[in-house]
Amino acid sequence: MIRSVAAAAVLAAGLSCAGTASAQTYLADWGVADMKSAVVASGASVVREDVSADGAPYIAAMTAGGMKFSISGRVCDHAAGATTGPKRCRGASVQTRFTLTSDVAVDAAVKKYAPEFAAVSISNSGKSELLISRYVILDHGVHRDNLKLNISVFTGIAERVWAEV
Repeated sequence: MIRSVAAAAVLAAGLSCAGTASAQTYLADWGVADMKSAVVASGASVVREDVSADGAPYIAAMTAGGMKFSISGRVCDHAAGATTGPKRCRGASVQTRFTLTSDVAVDAAVKKYAPEFAAVSISNSGKSELLISRYVILDHGVHRDNLKLNISVFTGIAERVWAEV
């Protein structure tokens, strides 16, 4: 009987620790260090990390193939009780832009690629720029591996478009 109780206690402790470890892999919001880790894990490199004037995190990055992109915080707040310093964000806007020869060329690229890639938004940002973006929502938690995957999906699509335009 004592062995059964001891075994049950060990099992319960193991399960509670596993739950704690699992919970730590989810992000309900992000800061520069979190996103930097996801960018590097996706195979890209961080060129610059910064915080905007309003405290929102910003990362400039580059893929192994040389494509530049950025990630900026959306829906950002200070930590509970804080009124200054860097903010943590529940959203991330991932973007890249490619300058083409004209708005006509951009519109043709939008017509070609937008229907093909539902995982990103492809639009004409003006000034003959093709804008590719992806918005990541972290509300209620996103697994760190899923955040890395979101970046990989974005960069994979954007690099393909970049190679063809």
